[in-house]
Amino acid sequence: MREEIAAPSSRQLRKRHRSRHQKSRLGCFACKSRRVKCDEARPVCGSCSSRGEPCSFPEPPPVSNSTRREASRSRHRGARCPHVQHSPSFLSPLDIYVSRSADSPPPVDDQSLDLDDILSVQFFHMHTAQEMSLNPSRSKVWRRVIPDLAASHHYLMHLLLALGGIHMITHSRQRRGETAAPDLLVVINHHQRGLQGFREEVARISNSNAEAVYAGSLLLVAFVYMSLQVPELNPSATTPNHQPLETIYKPRLRWLHIIRGVSTVIRDQWPVLKASRMRPMVLYFHGEEYWDDLPLASSLSNLVRCSPRFLVFAQGTCQAIADLRACCDAIQPPDSNGPPSTPGVSPATSDGAGYGPSRAVDMLEKVYFCVVAVLKCSVSEWGSPDDSDIQGNLEEAAVQSWPNLIPDDLITLLDIGEPADVGWGLSLVILAHYYVVNTLMDCGLLASFKEEVLKIQMSVSNIDDAMLSQLMVWPVKVATA
Repeated sequence: MREEIAAPSSRQLRKRHRSRHQKSRLGCFACKSRRVKCDEARPVCGSCSSRGEPCSFPEPPPVSNSTRREASRSRHRGARCPHVQHSPSFLSPLDIYVSRSADSPPPVDDQSLDLDDILSVQFFHMHTAQEMSLNPSRSKVWRRVIPDLAASHHYLMHLLLALGGIHMITHSRQRRGETAAPDLLVVINHHQRGLQGFREEVARISNSNAEAVYAGSLLLVAFVYMSLQVPELNPSATTPNHQPLETIYKPRLRWLHIIRGVSTVIRDQWPVLKASRMRPMVLYFHGEEYWDDLPLASSLSNLVRCSPRFLVFAQGTCQAIADLRACCDAIQPPDSNGPPSTPGVSPATSDGAGYGPSRAVDMLEKVYFCVVAVLKCSVSEWGSPDDSDIQGNLEEAAVQSWPNLIPDDLITLLDIGEPADVGWGLSLVILAHYYVVNTLMDCGLLASFKEEVLKIQMSVSNIDDAMLSQLMVWPVKVATA
């Protein structure tokens, strides 16, 4: 141990430098997860460039004796831990690269909190955790259980700091800088450090760490929702010639994969989680099956004390679904298993399992029915409910779980489809209808979805298809009511 702490000779430093380069210790996270050598080219390494994947790097350590000693201890700790062989695909979209300017703050140290970190922790406790749920039990998990887990898991503390920091940034910008906010690069640095540790834990998930891993999943999901409100983390789409798409909006879909990945953690560790401190986060007693046999005959005329969007939603739901079905049938007849009649649209599967947009509308109808049932139950329960009454019931009905219901082939159509194609435009319209559910929730975490609906409207209008433009009238009306 004394030999490790002693100052190394110049020959030893040269040897360490060569070894570090050969093992790509400063390589990007993607190459490290695949266990391949990284050429360390920045901002995007050669491997990630050839794969077309996002590329992000760990921050280079400052040159000091204390850093060398900490690195030595870290190497010894890493030797006792199994190396990560792979990470689930739903984690990769979280990688973010933001260039560092010369006057940017230095990277954070794992063992210390600077002023920005203290502000982020304080903001998380005072605002972020308070806004995550209307249910007292789930709110308590955010206010007490998750911070308690973060105190004993460094990667969770980084994720908590990242969430509190990005929420603080969005809050400050909405109030035009009235409150201080941490540097975005500091926030992203915490996110990357937390993500790296989270990947390692997911790779060896078991009964012993399932509670912490699920807490990390929730922090990551909240972060990705909040990141949709930060323009720096949402670069404009480009054409094959790398020219900005000024008129065609290509939505960010990577966050959908993150949401869907959380359900995998819950499913695999269900027995443990339902008996842990995270129990309130996985048990919703008024899920989809709860509404199937309810005699819902309540009139919705009593929705006068709440926001107009609820009444607009209830009055137009049936017609919106019927119009979407008619459009799907116009593109591909319901009894046809062959290719769609519109060029550029592919069948969902080769075995005739169904056309992706049609099946997405089926799932959308279930979600919409659940929302209308909640509205009617709220009227029966409260007489004249207000927004908080309705939103509390919407939370219990788990209507925000809709990302898990979207068929994979619809996401594929949106992801690789050709912008300005009618089939791609229909998929975009269906996505906007799903987004409407999030606009019903008065939550800062979901504040970006109104703008997302408006962006889709602008994009659809440029496709120059009267049927698609008409389908966008209702979701825009709800989102802006």
